Amino acid sequence: MVGQTVLALVFMIVIFKVQCCGSLVLVVVLTLLQGLCGMCIGFFISAICSDESSAIQMALGSFYPTILLSGVIWPIESMPLYLRYVAIVLPLTLATSAMRSIMLRGWEIYWPEVYWGYVATCSWIVFLLTASLLIIRFKEH
Repeated sequence: MVGQTVLALVFMIVIFKVQCCGSLVLVVVLTLLQGLCGMCIGFFISAICSDESSAIQMALGSFYPTILLSGVIWPIESMPLYLRYVAIVLPLTLATSAMRSIMLRGWEIYWPEVYWGYVATCSWIVFLLTASLLIIRFKEH
């Protein structure tokens, strides 16, 4: 995951010339945390599903709505109000906003938008790991 993060950032900043006004350390840490959160989502899905094909379907079925509703492709501000309420609880939404603020505005961790992006990501990691462990233990008994 570290190699993928470094490679993606090198391509983004060096080759595609995307300007990073903020701390590169904050960008790397948030990217690594989001990668860990994605793995935790995979653990959770594998804990819920009984076979590989249903896990693949659930992963694909949740991936695209998450990407579309999290503000990565389409801005949250232009969504209808009911979709904003759905979008705000997705794992990527606050982290996407934090990443945008770090890279484009140069904000640091003490800005609320950046801080809450980190808090939300860490909260999702803890929640998903805890839920996965509970589901696995429940299935064993």
